[in-house]
Amino acid sequence: MRTIITTLFFLGIAIVTMAQKRGVIVNMADGVPVRDVKIYTNRNAVVTTNWRGEFVLDKPCTSVTITHPNYLSLTLNLYEMTDTIELIPKYHSLDEVVIYGRRKMMFDVKEATKDARDYYTPKMSGGFSFDLFSLFKRRGLSKEQRKKHDQIIQNY
Repeated sequence: MRTIITTLFFLGIAIVTMAQKRGVIVNMADGVPVRDVKIYTNRNAVVTTNWRGEFVLDKPCTSVTITHPNYLSLTLNLYEMTDTIELIPKYHSLDEVVIYGRRKMMFDVKEATKDARDYYTPKMSGGFSFDLFSLFKRRGLSKEQRKKHDQIIQNY
């Protein structure tokens, strides 16, 4: 009799725990748990995630809607839910910016970028080069290097 009661007890616990759905909600970009996410079920129950992004659905349901102000909303059926649910962040950015102006164009943008590219791109020399002004730079030099540079400057 005692084994039957023990078996029924553990069977009852198993049935109760099967009715609960547990999970974690994380950010899809970096995998960090998201807190204060609202989970609305089709049975009008609302669950909020804790600071670790964990939630427990106690009441049975067939679908849930997951919302957070900084993430895109997600609606899932119960069979689609896994133990880890990833939310996509909302990026508040513009796709394209068009600027209109009334003033005459002072210079050509394409020509200016070409000039800047030619001007700021360092030219590689084929042989040995020596930069005299690098001797006067004292930032990042050790004491021995500074002494060596001082000797070179005095001998020059």
